[in-house]
Amino acid sequence: MSTSTRVTGRKLLPKILAKIAFDLQAGAVIIFPTETVYGIGTSVFSRTGIQRLYKLKGRHGRKPLALLVPSLAAAKPLVDEIPPEADRLAKRFWPGPLTLVFKASTLGRLVTGGLATIGVRIPDHPIALAILRKVGIPLATTSVNRSGQKPAISGTAAAKLFGSQVDWVIDGGVCRVKAASSVIDLSHYPFTVIRDAAIPKKALEKALQ
Repeated sequence: MSTSTRVTGRKLLPKILAKIAFDLQAGAVIIFPTETVYGIGTSVFSRTGIQRLYKLKGRHGRKPLALLVPSLAAAKPLVDEIPPEADRLAKRFWPGPLTLVFKASTLGRLVTGGLATIGVRIPDHPIALAILRKVGIPLATTSVNRSGQKPAISGTAAAKLFGSQVDWVIDGGVCRVKAASSVIDLSHYPFTVIRDAAIPKKALEKALQ
């Protein structure tokens, strides 16, 4: 696409949703809302799309992107192992503002350019979930912001940053949580909370016990 298509609202019409999913499968880059902050994403299998994400963010290609998935099972081909603790955390906090970091599988390393770990999350937002379920593949994502700056928490702010440089801008209003997801590293023992954010660290540590 030479210009972006912008849609607004808390729910996508089936025809629009189908078009977004089709474009994502072809390597499109989209801006969309989650409950935490606005994300910018593309198919995890689109090398061109991922290169566009890094260029937009002005970040180094070795800095990892997060994966958004419709289910924990959708991440299995990309991770080396899913420990029992991950299932427990997913049942307790997903969909929601928690990212779980796993060891990357051989396929996962290809997707991430050789990085040893992958962060995975199921967002708690109707638009993000609808897109993930429709497209049927994980999305490589990052927050809508310039590296080192605060992420956009509204569709208007997100569109001002990158709206002219992506294929779709989905404006779902203001994000509910307005904070980054918490992060637990499950790639090695002991499992640790490496970002104390939307979900308090004590609650996460209790769930790991």
